Amino acid sequence: MLTVLALDTTTPACSVALRRAGETFFRFQLASREHTQLLLPMVDDILSEASVALADVDALVFTHGPGSFTGIRIGFGVVQGLAFGADIPVVPVSSLETLAHTAIRQLEIKDHCQIMPMFDARMEELYWARFEWRDRQLLRLHADSLSAPEQIEIPAAGLPLYGVGDGWHYSKRLGVSAAVIEPSLMPDARDALSVAMPAIGRGQLQRIEEVQPLYLRDKVSWKKRQRLRPDSTNRTTGAV
Repeated sequence: MLTVLALDTTTPACSVALRRAGETFFRFQLASREHTQLLLPMVDDILSEASVALADVDALVFTHGPGSFTGIRIGFGVVQGLAFGADIPVVPVSSLETLAHTAIRQLEIKDHCQIMPMFDARMEELYWARFEWRDRQLLRLHADSLSAPEQIEIPAAGLPLYGVGDGWHYSKRLGVSAAVIEPSLMPDARDALSVAMPAIGRGQLQRIEEVQPLYLRDKVSWKKRQRLRPDSTNRTTGAV
């Protein structure tokens, strides 16, 4: 069986999990601005507890975003070091999808429902996505997105809605009513494993050189700049 190590640093929580031979070892700590000090010691603790050397890890899973810019950079930097140093393939996963799985596990969700994870992206915006939980499968209904609270797509009525993540502090501005709201929930590396294991089973592993963090705000800002700039094809260029 594969040995898989997962890391998450995209929110104020810092977590590491290792799955080996059907057993899961984990560390989770609320650690706003302490990820740099905590992450590598957590990795060392997990490997030691499981009696596993880094060279024995078959795949590295990490939440590549969206989330805290600083947290994403710290996590990605550590994953780069581990992956390069031990030549381990990686699987990047969505932090919002991970949070949806965290909600299913921690809230013991069994009924057919929709789940909307949201992070406060600051600057009066939210990172969000929407999923359907049905027959023990999580189905994505909306891509990871960055929006102002009033611009978030309202789900169709019918299924109970679970709202999770600190973005739900904006609930009065969302125009969305949820049956359950848990703004204190944060993604957990154990649930990043749940997202990644099907892809690992299909052999969908990547080299660290092939992946990048997911900075949705960078992407949106770039598109806005493109709309505001003159068409570059109308400019005269030259070489010196």
